[in-house]
Amino acid sequence: MKVAIEGCCHGCLDHIYRAVAKKNIDLLIICGDVQTIRNKVDLQCMNVPDKYKSMGSFQDYYSGRKKAPIFTIFIGGNHEASNYLEELKYGGFVAPNIYYMGRTSVIWYKGLRIGGISGIYYKSDFMQLAPNEYPIPFNHSNIRSIYHYRKDDYFKLKLLDTSNKMIFTSHDWPEGIYNYGSVNKLLKMKPFFTNDVKTHSLGSPFNMELLKSIKPNYWFSAHLHVRFVANIDWNKKRVNSVSDEKVSKKVHTENQNSADEIVLEMDMSDEENIVEKHENKEVCDNHDEIKLDIDDENSVSSQKSEEEKSEDAKKEDINSSMIKENLDLETPISTKFLSLDKCLPKRNYLEYLDLELTDKNHISNKHKNSPLYYDEEYISSLKVIEKYKLKLNDLSYKDLLEPPENLISELKILKDYQLKEYQSLNREEYNKLFKIPLHSFVKTAPINQTEFKVYKNKQTETFMGKFLI
Repeated sequence: MKVAIEGCCHGCLDHIYRAVAKKNIDLLIICGDVQTIRNKVDLQCMNVPDKYKSMGSFQDYYSGRKKAPIFTIFIGGNHEASNYLEELKYGGFVAPNIYYMGRTSVIWYKGLRIGGISGIYYKSDFMQLAPNEYPIPFNHSNIRSIYHYRKDDYFKLKLLDTSNKMIFTSHDWPEGIYNYGSVNKLLKMKPFFTNDVKTHSLGSPFNMELLKSIKPNYWFSAHLHVRFVANIDWNKKRVNSVSDEKVSKKVHTENQNSADEIVLEMDMSDEENIVEKHENKEVCDNHDEIKLDIDDENSVSSQKSEEEKSEDAKKEDINSSMIKENLDLETPISTKFLSLDKCLPKRNYLEYLDLELTDKNHISNKHKNSPLYYDEEYISSLKVIEKYKLKLNDLSYKDLLEPPENLISELKILKDYQLKEYQSLNREEYNKLFKIPLHSFVKTAPINQTEFKVYKNKQTETFMGKFLI
């Protein structure tokens, strides 16, 4: 399957769709910060400084003035219209042809199994269970905490069996993934990451635990606004657990920003400089070719001769082939990690890959009009965790990193029992439960909404009716 991977969107859907229109793409995956802003109320529910708040182009796709030209799947980041995404916390269409995976999820699209976790890691919030709902309007605390994933979110994915033929998406990185790529090159491009690398706090320790247990074929991320490639050969290398002692070196409280959010604020300053240089046009309105060569990212001159540009194009073709060869490296069991930048001029924010299907015989690949399905193993895990999540309150932070074997065994037995029930369904029953209709999108808030209001989304009610009630 030909797939386009996008880093941080930051409201630039129009530009991204113009870019992928030049390619023969089956699917677009966005790794967060889509900013699904329907109206001015949604704009106030996004955690960014006021000077960066902009409606972006999503409203046109929500209202129907435009339709996404390619099927789009995304996870949430930390700069989102969180009130709207919370309407769809179990996943759903935010606009026609644009599907949000929810707080966590695993789905199938045309034979490709896709897992994901939305938001970013923040220790003190992670230790709490996800609230059933957040009050609107948001206050200073919950406008941030709403996009921090929680321990019950994590365990819905932790119970999954190893699946090296699936792909996985997260907004923030698995902590320690930089050790499996060129960390020196990373720190040369982003020197202010140095302390985070030294203190083992650049990414999420729990994303790393998921990576170690699921071992997907590919893991895609964004958030840190840099293109970075890594490869883990599970037959040759062992990923060490991140100890509680190392992680606790950076103490967080509810009133402090997480290290990840501080990094983003630094990158916002960088973005402001770019805006000033391009003050006569929108930042997203960029028609430059998307560059894939990480080595030359910071040395590209905007004043090159035609001869130099031609030579660069030749080099780019060679380097792109080498990068693809690296990413497609075949080993018995490996995970190829790719993180991308944000959608801005001269940034590496898009990449095109030809991904092998997880299962070409999966039901999602049988009928053109029914390409999207929930994953029965994930749904089984979700049901078990929702029922027994209070057990997680007995676990310490160290226990969450390395859960007691008896607890994991008990929860997996329950998951597997539920999974067998789903696998025994006949085709009609299975379709009724797991098929996600492509025309499920429903408008909730009007685009001219000016007052804060909580909306019930029919897609969420349908999901809960099938699996949680």
